[in-house]
Amino acid sequence: MHDSAIFSLIALGGAALFGLQGALSLAVRHHQVRDHHPFSACNKVALSKEAQIAKIPVAYGAVIFYGFVLAQLLRGIYLEEIQLYWLNFAMVAALLVTCYYAYIMFFKLRIVCMGCLRIYLANLLMAAALSAYHLY
Repeated sequence: MHDSAIFSLIALGGAALFGLQGALSLAVRHHQVRDHHPFSACNKVALSKEAQIAKIPVAYGAVIFYGFVLAQLLRGIYLEEIQLYWLNFAMVAALLVTCYYAYIMFFKLRIVCMGCLRIYLANLLMAAALSAYHLY
C-alpha cells in the first residue's frame, strides 16, 4: 500500500472521529433539548419531526454509521484487508442522506445548525478521503 493510500485512510478515520463526536453530541442534545434553550438552532432541528424516523433520532443512525466506518478501518489494521464494498456503499448512502438533510435544514426549516453542518462536513471529508484512497 502506498503512503498516499495510508494517509487517505488516516484522513478517513480522523473525519469519522470528527463526525462521531458531532453525532454523539446531537444524539445527547435530542434528549436534553426540552430542558435547555429549546429555541436555539440546533435544538429546533432536534425537536423537528424530520430529525426522527419512526420516533428514532436520525443522530443515532449517524453514530452507527461512524462506528461502522471506524470498525472497518480497525478491522483493516488487524486483518490487513478493508471491506471497500461496504465502505463505498455506506459512504454513498451517507452522502445521499447528507444532501437530503441539508436540503431540509436550509430550505424547509430555514435554520443553520452548526452541529448538523459539522456532520455534513465530516461526510464530505470522508468521501474525499475515500475517493483519494481509490486513486492510489
